[in-house]
Amino acid sequence: MSTYNIRWYRPVDRAQFIDLYADVLDSWQHSPEWFDWKYVSNPYVDHVPIVVATADGDLVGARAFFALPMVVAGEQYPALQPCDTMVHPDHRRQGLFTRMTERAIDRYENREHAFFFNFPNEVTLRGNRKLGWRRVGTVPVAYRVEHVRPLLSAQTTAPGRRLAGTVATGLVSAHNRLRDRQATTSAAVSVHYEESVPVETLASIYADTAPATIHARRDPAFYRWRLSNPNWNYSAFVGESGNERAAIVVARTPPGKLYGPETTRVADVVPLTDHEDREQLLGALLAEVRESYPSSDLFVAPSTIPGPVLRAQGFYREGEPPLSYLRDGRAHLVRALDSWAPQEVRLTDDDNWSTTFLELDTG
Repeated sequence: MSTYNIRWYRPVDRAQFIDLYADVLDSWQHSPEWFDWKYVSNPYVDHVPIVVATADGDLVGARAFFALPMVVAGEQYPALQPCDTMVHPDHRRQGLFTRMTERAIDRYENREHAFFFNFPNEVTLRGNRKLGWRRVGTVPVAYRVEHVRPLLSAQTTAPGRRLAGTVATGLVSAHNRLRDRQATTSAAVSVHYEESVPVETLASIYADTAPATIHARRDPAFYRWRLSNPNWNYSAFVGESGNERAAIVVARTPPGKLYGPETTRVADVVPLTDHEDREQLLGALLAEVRESYPSSDLFVAPSTIPGPVLRAQGFYREGEPPLSYLRDGRAHLVRALDSWAPQEVRLTDDDNWSTTFLELDTG
């Protein structure tokens, strides 16, 4: 039986962390540049926030945290999002998840950090709940499917896949054409594309419309760091109607990355709050995104975009028909730390949150 050492990350652990990630979470090999962006260069924490488990000198487990500047009741607080949690298959059922998490809680309980929040998978959901996390709700993601066959290929190699793909492709195409004919955009809305994300423009729109809900503060420094994730290529669409502006940040996987269907993700949307022309602006922006990337197999958008806008553009949310028959929305959990108590804000109230993919570590 192995003897385990639970400790904080050291620079010599980077290569083994990346190798373990490839073995446990994702067969696609992440780069040292990705690791450094996410954990070493994160401007919202003064250390690498990863607890590791080792056995005989080998890294066999990790409990990592993604630091973000979260706004609660108008005030900014440092928060940590547990992510990239992994234990090697040969070392599971040894209590490593619990021991690594408790080590992190001990460090952050009486520090400046305010709370943990995360979106765990089914494997870690129960473990989080046992250690004090509480459910906020779900964070449904909206999808528009363009080409079915690549999605089926990623899921199954059954003999009937080709026939199913042909039938489903026809149905999806017909449905999308109907939705697109019904969708309307105002001629008063102008949309322009920015290959380099205009962080000052995004931050300005955010500053003028910052919501009262819980979210990450979007200043220029945040955008510059957050949108430098080397796993994605980012661009932006900015729309104007009268005196109102709205913007959508688009993330696309880098060319040559073999990572399943070609996906275009709406990574961020500002404003996060409703205003008179927001639905009209966002509808025009989503339409422009779809038309600009005709080779995409799948479009993904955050639930902060109003439901009528998503449906008009052919998107369906997780947790709602028809996607609810296939999968539920992603769980959203939170755990306040003892040294911090929010003022008149319930962290477990789903209505008190506004999140896009920039609040998720994978964004």
